[in-house]
Amino acid sequence: MNADTQNIFERAERLYEKGDHEACRPLFERIVADHPDGYPDVHNRLGVIHHSAGRIEDAVRCYEAALGLNPQYTEAALNLVVALNDLGRFEDAEQVFRDAADRLRTGEEEAALAALANRHVRMGDDYVRVGRLPDAMHEYRRALTLRPTYVDVICKLGTALRKEGRTDDALRVLGRAKELNPRYAAPYVQSGLIYYKKGFLDVALTEWQKALDLDPARRDAEAFLATVRRALLQL
Repeated sequence: MNADTQNIFERAERLYEKGDHEACRPLFERIVADHPDGYPDVHNRLGVIHHSAGRIEDAVRCYEAALGLNPQYTEAALNLVVALNDLGRFEDAEQVFRDAADRLRTGEEEAALAALANRHVRMGDDYVRVGRLPDAMHEYRRALTLRPTYVDVICKLGTALRKEGRTDDALRVLGRAKELNPRYAAPYVQSGLIYYKKGFLDVALTEWQKALDLDPARRDAEAFLATVRRALLQL
């Protein structure tokens, strides 16, 4: 990377780290235009930028370009899996995941994948705290491509979907969490909130009672139950 390109890349990286995607995009695009056969990291970042903005087809092209330059680029492969799933191209996503998994066999690599998954979860949590739910969901999905059975992450994704108003999608995701671990209380709490908002009070009460039965320390479930029951008594 020559000095001019390095300067552009560093400016773009600073903006990217701040989350100012639209400001850094033209800088990354300039690098790609000047060096189309180099810098897979830049293609991957452009993919993330497009993906977070809902330009999924553009994101797929960028991730594929990154992999074309570096077939061992695991992060780009996993980003591509998420994007293909978002497009409903499930068979293509599975093939990309299998190809990536074939390159990740050792225990050391497995530990690295777990660490990467946890990093995505932390980023998702940070996005939730600042109210950027689409970005949070993207990070949770990236974590789940690495560790599909992390029930707490599945529940975090379901919670974010609920907050976005995508209640049917949220119930489907939360149902998956219940299937994987029927003894985990959190998805029942979240499902109860959705059913309550939909007006299915009996179902909501059942969900919260189940959560409390599983975990008597769930004060949120206890509070929801008490509040709704008091309201029903006043009818």
